[in-house]
Amino acid sequence: MQSAYLPAGCTQADIDARFAPDEPAWLARYTAQLGRQLERIAAMRAELATTRFDGAYDSTDIVGYLDDEMQTLRQHMAQPLPE
Repeated sequence: MQSAYLPAGCTQADIDARFAPDEPAWLARYTAQLGRQLERIAAMRAELATTRFDGAYDSTDIVGYLDDEMQTLRQHMAQPLPE
């Protein structure tokens, strides 16, 4: 089943299959950390999307920024770089 928190076309089984014994030890921890961060941002986004802000940064700006952050996290989860 596709998770909303994973990159398009990527399932948890795909991620699990990536962690072969020859993978660096940091990779699983790093990807899990990114997943938790993605969940927190998604929760904030859901809450803020229902609220109306006006001013220098309105609701659309804030939600758009969170969407960009979530996309960046998905990209890092799909192709993690060394720490």
